[in-house]
Amino acid sequence: MTFVTDLDKLIKVQYGDVKKLRQIRDTIRHDNFITTEDKNYVQSLIDEHQNQPLERSFPSKKSDTKIKLQRESQTRDSNLQTNFTFNFSSNKKMGMLGGAAAAIAIIVIIGFTGMNQSDTGSSLVSTSNNPLLVTIDQTQYQSADIISISGDTASDSKSIVLSIQNNDGTKIWNEKIEPKKDGNFSTMLIAGGGGWEDDGSYTLKAVQNNLVKEIKFKFIT
Repeated sequence: MTFVTDLDKLIKVQYGDVKKLRQIRDTIRHDNFITTEDKNYVQSLIDEHQNQPLERSFPSKKSDTKIKLQRESQTRDSNLQTNFTFNFSSNKKMGMLGGAAAAIAIIVIIGFTGMNQSDTGSSLVSTSNNPLLVTIDQTQYQSADIISISGDTASDSKSIVLSIQNNDGTKIWNEKIEPKKDGNFSTMLIAGGGGWEDDGSYTLKAVQNNLVKEIKFKFIT
């Protein structure tokens, strides 16, 4: 199941900020692009309920950081210092399920905190021998997958042109970006659309003046 398919399902069951989800979907369809913040938001909704059918999900507000389960009386676990409040039923089985849900939610939040930190810059470090470096997060993608590109350059004053060519050598995507003061640069795009019709070996190219770096990856429709 692809990222866009899961996004459509979240909108269908009205889970999360439906208005924001629709705006994200429209941007993907129109510009074939998604920001890191929007990707993390949608992915957190998908992962939060990966062990239960989305059809059983219920709407939640964007600012809601609490998971609530019904029970006859409310108690707070004084040993759990988080922003979540869990209302357990008197039934012991429901209490165990609630505890498991709490553990999953905490893991998701910790995981995405780490992801947000890693998205702030590339782990690559350019040198005099390698003044321009670029990498992607996977070696193989399929239609509607998110391609995350990052890199580092020794010259932060010169823009970098990124492009992708399909297996026929046709340029199907390009973007001009400005590196940060530390030389890091990054961007994301959605695989698919015009020029992505065939399986094969695709090439990501980074160009900065006379410096050129290429990475090949596989694409499956």
